[in-house]
Amino acid sequence: MEQRLFRVLAAAFMAASALIAALPLGCGSQTVGRNTAGATKDSSVRSTEIVHEPCDIESKDAVKTDVNGDGKPDIISVTSGGRDVCRAVDLDFDGKFDMFVYFDANGKVRRTEFDFDGNGAIEEIDTYQGGVLVGKESDTNADGKLDTWDTFVNGKLVKRERDTNADGRVDQWWEFPNPDRLDCPVIAIDQDGDGRPDITQDVCKENQGDKEQPTQVPSASPPSSAPAATPAPTGSAPPAASGSAAAAPKGGTP
Repeated sequence: MEQRLFRVLAAAFMAASALIAALPLGCGSQTVGRNTAGATKDSSVRSTEIVHEPCDIESKDAVKTDVNGDGKPDIISVTSGGRDVCRAVDLDFDGKFDMFVYFDANGKVRRTEFDFDGNGAIEEIDTYQGGVLVGKESDTNADGKLDTWDTFVNGKLVKRERDTNADGRVDQWWEFPNPDRLDCPVIAIDQDGDGRPDITQDVCKENQGDKEQPTQVPSASPPSSAPAATPAPTGSAPPAASGSAAAAPKGGTP
């Protein structure tokens, strides 16, 4: 039963990744480290609050651009001291801004925020350091709370933590040992809600003919970050918070 669950989760993750990769995001995305370090004494506890970073699009220094000639600005760039501070983008030309980009003192993207469903609420925040993606926080079920936290090394996904039951505690830990095989995660699941994994499974090891039962994990802290692995900042979406996995969209630099 558990082996089938792990296979379903991995398959859902890859299917969602392929679907989101096809979305016409167009512009880049980056984020300031905010809730990613939200762990408390209990390392499974996370802050689920989504905080939109202000971008003063009404500033006198804001430059408005109408890309499609409909008389409404599709891109508003805010500058200060001769450099870009932030940018608001209407990706689908519906009159509502669904992407915000924030720049560091060197002009590199440091943070991006996305509203994917057009409801006016942010569903994803990406964080960059030196223009390189290091973290992603996502609300995958549109309930207004974060439920998925991704860690990147050298722009590649190495770890995903998920809260599938919206209680503010991580109950799934995904590691990606091979940068080129997102379909081969090592997945650990907390079934009893104590903040520690109860079972773990190496999906590809099982698929390659190792029919061992999922390992029962003793009282231990969640798996540590694996070596670099997974997609660069454009096209992976996080798993749905219901328990099936999905990957979260990413954007490149606008």
